[in-house]
Amino acid sequence: MLELKTAKLSALISLFFLAGLSLPQQAEAHCDRINGPVAMDARKALETGEVSHALIWVTEKQSDELKSVFEQASKVYAKGEESKELAERFFMETTVRLHREAEGMSYTGLKPAQPNPEDIAVAEEALQSGDVQPVATLLASEIEKKVTELHQQAMKAQNGKDESVALGREAVDAYVRYVVYVHSLYKTIQAGPAHGIGN
Repeated sequence: MLELKTAKLSALISLFFLAGLSLPQQAEAHCDRINGPVAMDARKALETGEVSHALIWVTEKQSDELKSVFEQASKVYAKGEESKELAERFFMETTVRLHREAEGMSYTGLKPAQPNPEDIAVAEEALQSGDVQPVATLLASEIEKKVTELHQQAMKAQNGKDESVALGREAVDAYVRYVVYVHSLYKTIQAGPAHGIGN
C-alpha cells in the first residue's frame, strides 16, 4: 500500500513538473506597444529616412520585406498630414509584426501606449546607467518573497497531512507548488532567455 501511495505521489509530482515546464511563458510584451522600442525606432526610420533604425529589430531574412514596406511608406509619409499618420502606423505595425515573428512570438496588433512594468523599466534603466544592481535586487526580492510564501504554506500543510486524506491532499498540493516553483525557476535561470531574435 505504501509503495502504491509513493508511486501515485511520484506520478503526480512528475505531472506537475511537466505541466509547469511545458506551459508557454506568458511574458508581458512591451515591444508591441506604440510607445515601445520597436515602434519608436520604426518612427525614427521614417523621420530620418534611414531604414537601418528599424532593420536592427528584424532578421536578415526579413530585411527585404521591411525595406520594401519602408520604400512604400516613405512615399506616402512624404505627403504629410493624414497620409503621414497612415504611413507611420503601417510601417510601425509591419516592423513590430516582423520583430515578433523573429522572437518566435505571436503578433496581435499594435497596442496602445502604456508605462512599462516595473521589471522592464528597471532593466532598461540599468542599461542607461550601466548599473545592474537594481535589477539583481528586484529579482532577488521577488524570488525571496514568493519562495518564502510557498515554503511557509508547505510547512504548515505538512503538520496535518496524516490526520485525514483531505488534509494529506492539501499537504501534497502545497508541497508540489513549492517544489515545482523552485525547480521551474532554477531551470529558467539556467536556460536563460526564452527568445531573442534570429539572424
